[in-house]
Amino acid sequence: MVPPLTAALLAAGPGLSVLAALAEALPTRPDVLHAGVPGLSAGTSAASAVRGALAQSLGLPVRRVSVEGDLDLAYRAHLAPGAGILLYAGTGSVAYHVTQGGAVIRAGGRGYRIGDDGGGFSLGRAALRWVTDRLDAGEVPSSRLADEIAGVTGGLDWDTLRAFAYGTPGAATIASLAPAVGRAADQGDEDAALLLAEAARALAVLARRVQERTGPLPVTATGGALRVSDQFPTALAQCLPGVTVAWRDHAQAAARFAAAREDARIQGPPDRRSE
Repeated sequence: MVPPLTAALLAAGPGLSVLAALAEALPTRPDVLHAGVPGLSAGTSAASAVRGALAQSLGLPVRRVSVEGDLDLAYRAHLAPGAGILLYAGTGSVAYHVTQGGAVIRAGGRGYRIGDDGGGFSLGRAALRWVTDRLDAGEVPSSRLADEIAGVTGGLDWDTLRAFAYGTPGAATIASLAPAVGRAADQGDEDAALLLAEAARALAVLARRVQERTGPLPVTATGGALRVSDQFPTALAQCLPGVTVAWRDHAQAAARFAAAREDARIQGPPDRRSE
């Protein structure tokens, strides 16, 4: 598996090795490329640097490579500009709207150290807090949720939990507990269901913050965290009536955009097509 690729990573030493692994993993070299990169804003100097690095690693002319932020690509996959609000719950969380003029109105998406409430990281952290609250009360938790958590962490004692929570930097390790919460909820565990409901309320808050600025636009929700249990989208719909939960392939959206961009480049401006 190729490691995640972010704008911050590309600015550091490991970035080139990640790009090399990405190029090697491809079954064939693409003719054109459009990439949605976390932590990137289109039209910036960082975007130009990422574009050049991708072109070099994949052996493409720079003119055949375009880049934007991963959230912009996700929005493009689901909605036309101005059409609604994208509520994304992956490891993190964000509510995102792109106006018809291209301006961005957002709430959340600040990273796990500041926010990301309702996403996979916060759901995993809530699961750990559920365990440690019981340890603080002198209890050894015994339930479906406890069993699912222990299956991921390796145990429920503090030494094991501490090593799990702090032994690896970043958000991915703690976010890996989110599916455990979903499995426990699907088995009827009430505490797990409450954790999902709390996450749903946090996501609804993000969407409403954007609606306060845009007006009552429709909300489309997506992201891997919502897949951990059918109860999660159901809880979200209760907190945010009218929300639509949808799954779209962002890679396909990027491929369609890259192909359309290349067609437009080849055809050229209308007044030059007959030359």
